[in-house]
Amino acid sequence: MTGADHNKILAIGFGAFAAIFLFTFLLLLIVTTGVFVALGITFAHETGDNTQAGIGVLGGVVTAIFYGVLGIICVIPTAMAAWKMLKRRKRARLYGITASIVVVPIFPLGTILGVYGLWFFFSAEGKSFYSNYISAST
Repeated sequence: MTGADHNKILAIGFGAFAAIFLFTFLLLLIVTTGVFVALGITFAHETGDNTQAGIGVLGGVVTAIFYGVLGIICVIPTAMAAWKMLKRRKRARLYGITASIVVVPIFPLGTILGVYGLWFFFSAEGKSFYSNYISAST
C-alpha cells in the first residue's frame, strides 16, 4: 500500500470515530440533562419549595460543560484530523498523531486504529508522504 492509501484509511477511520463520539456525547447530554431536570422537579415537589428546583438547573449546566469539554477533547481533534488528511492540508500529520492518541484507549477498534495511525505517522513512509506533499505544495 502507498502512503496515500494509508492516509485515506486513517482519515475515514478518524471521521467515523468523530461521528461516533459526537453522537454519543449528544445522546448522553440529552439523557443526563433530562435526569437532572426530573430530579430538580421531584425535589421541588417533595419539599414544597420551588427554589429547590435549582439542583436540576445546576446539574444541567454542569452536564453541558462536562460534555462540551469531552467534545473539545475527543470530537474536534479526530474530526479535524479526518478533514485535513482527506484534503491533504498542512499539519495533517500533527492532527493525525493527536487523533491517534485520543482513540488508542477505546478498545479494541480505537486501539487498532490508533496504533496503526501512530505506526504510519512515525514511519519513514508517513514522514516522507507528508514532507513531500508539504514541500510540493508550498
